[in-house]
Amino acid sequence: MMLIKLITVSLFTLSFCSLSEQVKVDLRHRPPEMSVINENHSGPIIDIIEILLKEADLEPQWLNVPWARTLLRAKLGQVDIIPRHSMTPEREKYLLPMLIGYEQRTIHYLLSPNIKNIDEYQSPKQFGSLIFGLLRGSYYGPYVKSIDSNISTVFTNDINQLMSLLLTGRIDIMPIQNLKWAEAAYQKVKDKHPGKHYQTTSFQESFVSGKYFSIPKTSPLAVYFHQLNCKLFKLRNAGTIDKLYQEYLIPTYIQIFDNNESQQQLDSCLQYQAKLENSLGR
Repeated sequence: MMLIKLITVSLFTLSFCSLSEQVKVDLRHRPPEMSVINENHSGPIIDIIEILLKEADLEPQWLNVPWARTLLRAKLGQVDIIPRHSMTPEREKYLLPMLIGYEQRTIHYLLSPNIKNIDEYQSPKQFGSLIFGLLRGSYYGPYVKSIDSNISTVFTNDINQLMSLLLTGRIDIMPIQNLKWAEAAYQKVKDKHPGKHYQTTSFQESFVSGKYFSIPKTSPLAVYFHQLNCKLFKLRNAGTIDKLYQEYLIPTYIQIFDNNESQQQLDSCLQYQAKLENSLGR
């Protein structure tokens, strides 16, 4: 791992603005990283957010919000922190991303039981005019991203609804990252579709993808972006994020430092230091 000389800033934290309320953090149940059961929240994602907000002497307000609604709330400035998500060009328009690390991801392709001779499909490029079913606001990797304006697509907010559409043949293809999610959705809707079962292609698409916390550009918390982004960079560089994940017995993120994203995160430390010095009249 490339060694990075971190900038030493003052031990105390200056508040550059005052938030009138607690910091609104939109959570969703994504165990084991982020577990939301009733009013109980746990997991390394929760721990990292608490460390970041403590850096700025701020308190979180934990909210359990569906993902599609969180994205809408972000555009309207109604949420302050969005945890653990992928980044897309569309999201970059209204979010300030803070890199947590990278993960190896695999996309599986489920096909409708109405599709014949699925062994003929050896690549996503062979799907042609088949209809995709996607969760609104989700990221499905480079291939779907590259063709999403040229394919017939049905969007929903619910994976169970997608599974029903697949079983009835109203969609042909359902990309999914975790086959356990697919089977769980199938178990919930199978009684409505007797004798029907999805098919799985023999190929998958694998890629490395960044994971982020983000602050909406319209949030009052945006003025803390460089401070919090710098702190997150230090947690990555010091191995703190790895240790938190290990405590929960969860595979850690891949940490890459010799790339543009990490350099941009390090630049936040420079900008935060400059702001500190200006506030002290240096």
